[in-house]
Amino acid sequence: MQRVAIFTTADGDEVAIQVADDGGFPDTLSPGLTTRGIPTGRLLERTEQSLDEVLAHVKPAVTSLLRQIREQPDSPDDLEVEFGIQISLGVGAYIAAASSVANFRVTMRWHSHQD
Repeated sequence: MQRVAIFTTADGDEVAIQVADDGGFPDTLSPGLTTRGIPTGRLLERTEQSLDEVLAHVKPAVTSLLRQIREQPDSPDDLEVEFGIQISLGVGAYIAAASSVANFRVTMRWHSHQD
């Protein structure tokens, strides 16, 4: 069964995102679950955390990766990192396995500004 969560952004906008199934669902429905007007096989849930709060969970991993690469004696002049972010109601945001379907696929590029 597909689960769709409604997240609020820092700007107050609402975003619907299909989230990872956390198991045990739908045998035990989450408090505050809304199902009216939703096609069969899909459940809609309004979240308490904002999208910004959820996505902040992956920031330490990106920061740590960059620090490790930059501390190398032969660090690259250019660096590109690609990763997927999966959203889960139970866990929040996490870095998805390379072969998995992610809610967000992110590519980040850094260029060295050495003179």
